[in-house]
Amino acid sequence: MLGHISRKTNSHNPVTKPASAYLKPQSLNRVESSKGLLAAFVGSVPMSEHQTVRPDKIDTNDPRMRSESHQLPHPHLSSSVSDAVPMSQTVEPFSAVDFSKTMETLASNASAEKDDILTLTERLEDNSTSINCSKLPKVRPSWPHRFCLHWLTAYRVLIALTFIANLVVLILMVRLDLPLEESLTATAANLLVSVVVRQEDLINASFDLIAKLPSNLPLSIRKFVADFHHYGGVHIGCAVSALLWYCLFIAVTTREGVRLFGQRAMTGWHWSDIATCYLFLLLIALVCLAAIPKIRELLHNSFERSHRWGGWSALALLWINSGIHTKIDATHALYKSPSIWLLAVTTFLIILPWLRIRRVAIQAHLISSREVMLTFPYKDMPPNSTSRFSLAPLKEWHAFATIPSKDGSSAAILISAAGDWTKKIIANPPSRIWIRKPAAANFLAFTPIFNSVLLVATGAGIGPMLSLLSSPAIKSMQADGKRIRVMWCVYDPNAPHWAFVQTAIRNVDPMPKIFDSKQGRPDIAFEARHLAHKHELEAVMIVSNKKVTNDVVREVKAHGGAAYGAVFDS
Repeated sequence: MLGHISRKTNSHNPVTKPASAYLKPQSLNRVESSKGLLAAFVGSVPMSEHQTVRPDKIDTNDPRMRSESHQLPHPHLSSSVSDAVPMSQTVEPFSAVDFSKTMETLASNASAEKDDILTLTERLEDNSTSINCSKLPKVRPSWPHRFCLHWLTAYRVLIALTFIANLVVLILMVRLDLPLEESLTATAANLLVSVVVRQEDLINASFDLIAKLPSNLPLSIRKFVADFHHYGGVHIGCAVSALLWYCLFIAVTTREGVRLFGQRAMTGWHWSDIATCYLFLLLIALVCLAAIPKIRELLHNSFERSHRWGGWSALALLWINSGIHTKIDATHALYKSPSIWLLAVTTFLIILPWLRIRRVAIQAHLISSREVMLTFPYKDMPPNSTSRFSLAPLKEWHAFATIPSKDGSSAAILISAAGDWTKKIIANPPSRIWIRKPAAANFLAFTPIFNSVLLVATGAGIGPMLSLLSSPAIKSMQADGKRIRVMWCVYDPNAPHWAFVQTAIRNVDPMPKIFDSKQGRPDIAFEARHLAHKHELEAVMIVSNKKVTNDVVREVKAHGGAAYGAVFDS
């Protein structure tokens, strides 16, 4: 009845299997039941070699309907139907009532089989390697929508809100006639906030609170709070605001210096005060310029060094400048200045991470020529976390999502060749590496607040997903009946070295969407949007490089969906 159904495999070679291989047991039972009923009915009606059965022409009063079953098989029945009732078996005669019930049962089974075949077709389509794009046409959003998608991202909105908050403070200072020298306090406050929002302890506490939000809240609220992982916007906004506030402070200090110079009242302390002010301004300006996304991408190593050494030097100059300012104005004790206390807290938070770095032994396992897995001791590594690693702590640090071990005694990171540092690690894995504690939660921690999600990864980006897939959060979602789909694109996914990944994926999604980039790279953005739309999934989580991540997020959001990925310029 169902024949054979052909499906595509990753190698694009058609594999033909009996349709029964894909049907549920209850579906097979209905098929066999139908065969048995049909065989029983036909076996009870004698017919010539070329006679066919037409139910509407059967005379229920015909005595042959109540005679002993004949043993002549019907030539139009398949062998499978003939085999369902051996010809040597005696079949009970059919009455008109029996015939009517048989027809009803056959009709019911046929309808159920039709539904099963439709489900089977959908399942086979999900497991294929390509999508018929005509099913979900690409619609280009209007230019206002495109403008909002590009400029009104959560990251940029947070930067703008930070600027607005500082502008309100400035307006209040002017209206309340506060001395503009208080701009130094505003500078210190912004520097403190820019450092605080990057502290792992605060990140973990805030992410944990958000991850515990009930999933029965309105989707609009959950979509909004899930963008909290763009906290880097606050970091950037406060850093630039501190620069602007300090420009105002220097303007006031310079005006005072010019007045004193005209009165020939300038001392060495005054000149030192102005000099340290301008040096601090220069360093902060360099740090902010190096953080511009385009410059950061082109000169990443320079950005990291300028951010670290420039920031430390600026902080030291600020301390020196504060001491000099106290010498100039002896009426204001240093300990009474709010900016000094803010500066002290900022300094402590900058030193704190360096007190928690450790050098640990690692075990390297080469996955392929482009990927390596590093395992290191770490007790109770939390899932969905990111740690920073380094071979030379004073030069550079690199963030990688961690994969906790099952026994909780260690963790691992999956590194793919993407730059000089990662290629060096793969070519010559070290025996020890520096790690910064504690690990910080990443955006995947927000997955449980959605009732259905699509997890998308490319290449070694599956590493963070492995941590999520094995986490208690996913097990809880499965227990609650929430839908979790997985999409992965990688070179040769069926290779033996990816077997552990396939197992982890299929434990959560028995029929994932897996693409072999060896056969050509698919349009991940479209494929993700298609699958999310087709299965009515609430959110898409993407781990990939910057371009693919941005493409997926914009594609899904352009059509009204929710999508989240890592932020690369925070």
